[in-house]
Amino acid sequence: MTELGELRKRYGDILERGVEVVAVSVDPPEISERLRRRLRLEIRFLSDREGVLLDRLGIRHRGGRPPAALMPPGHRQQVDDRDIFMPTTFLVSVPVVTDAPATILWVYRPASYRVRATPDQVIAAIDAIAPASR
Repeated sequence: MTELGELRKRYGDILERGVEVVAVSVDPPEISERLRRRLRLEIRFLSDREGVLLDRLGIRHRGGRPPAALMPPGHRQQVDDRDIFMPTTFLVSVPVVTDAPATILWVYRPASYRVRATPDQVIAAIDAIAPASR
């Protein structure tokens, strides 16, 4: 099951802690919406087609895409751009004052594009940051 599918199982536990999950993807909005519906997810997807936010977060892996011959069947495509974005998880505090900057409170940055934070890791990080939210 995908990371998002696993997250769906624990989404109630995350919502209980007052946390909203937002996925940022370089995919077009219609692709993300199809995925959201197929997995029956309640989370929001934001489209960052050019990777502007993802570059600001420093998670572009230049030249990291494996050659098409190494990709799983169904994922092979002709791609000129060899960059990938690492599936990084952030916990961010969004200020009440709208013009104040958000603060990154926790980051899970994998060494491989195949690794993702588990829902248990995310929930443990939320609890470590704000134990009173339980």
